[in-house]
Amino acid sequence: MIFTTPRIQSDRNVHCNRRRRVKIIATWLEHLMSQRRLSPGTRSVLKAIANDPEMASYCSAAALAEVAGVNVATVVRAAQAIDFTGWSELSTEIRNRFLSSLDADKHFVRNTEAGMGQPATSIGKDIELLGLLAESLSEDSVTTIATMIATAPTTTILATGAYVAPGTILAHNAQGLGYDVSLSDGAATRMINDVRRLKPGDCLITFSIWKTSASILPLCEIAKERGVHLIVIADQHSQLAELADQLILVPSEGLGPMASVTCAVSVAQCIVGAIANVDTARSAAMLEELQAMWSRTQAVISD
Repeated sequence: MIFTTPRIQSDRNVHCNRRRRVKIIATWLEHLMSQRRLSPGTRSVLKAIANDPEMASYCSAAALAEVAGVNVATVVRAAQAIDFTGWSELSTEIRNRFLSSLDADKHFVRNTEAGMGQPATSIGKDIELLGLLAESLSEDSVTTIATMIATAPTTTILATGAYVAPGTILAHNAQGLGYDVSLSDGAATRMINDVRRLKPGDCLITFSIWKTSASILPLCEIAKERGVHLIVIADQHSQLAELADQLILVPSEGLGPMASVTCAVSVAQCIVGAIANVDTARSAAMLEELQAMWSRTQAVISD
């Protein structure tokens, strides 16, 4: 009988977990490669990423080019060959896929060991993420989503965990503008009933960031089958994201124990602003009515 010390067992677990994470991303890349005719240089880049996704997700295009034995232009072309705008967008996707493969405790330990999580550092990281979002967020996509919500008879937002926050912001402010937008953030059975009430032409909005509740994907599939328009805010091209009629990708790398919700909140605010601009006269009238009701009921007062 062979006995192993706790340290040896821990090291084995670390290596097993790392192999699992590498395999998840390698499988995704292999699927993309199998669907396309790619140049040898592009294949070299994608194989370098698959061999060490953590390294690849944090390195520059020049550093990855050196590892893959190609030039920087080939790295950019490799990203574009699998439908990304360039290395910046692809590296964000890889980073988010890598982080989503980490268990919550491993995510926390990783950031703790790196000395992250201090207030100034955390705020600095969120500023960096918002910069990436500002570069990638399409005004046309936000406008299209706002129009979908404004013209839909009913919109339901499915949200769980920390993503109840942007869901609440979007639902509450859209209601203030006079639209039928509700948040469904309860048990799976309640979400089922909320989705059942949706009709063709209605909208369903949800989030696919870091970890996603198991019931969300099948509920979105059911909604799509019923003619409901699906809007997804995600941090990677997940199965749920690929199902969306409209998709907004957000960076989500947090320096604390969980993923950052900052960019999702920012997108919710952008959508609210765009909804208000769909019909400015209507929005002004709805807000005037809302203010009058606040004043009459004294539900909201000014200091």
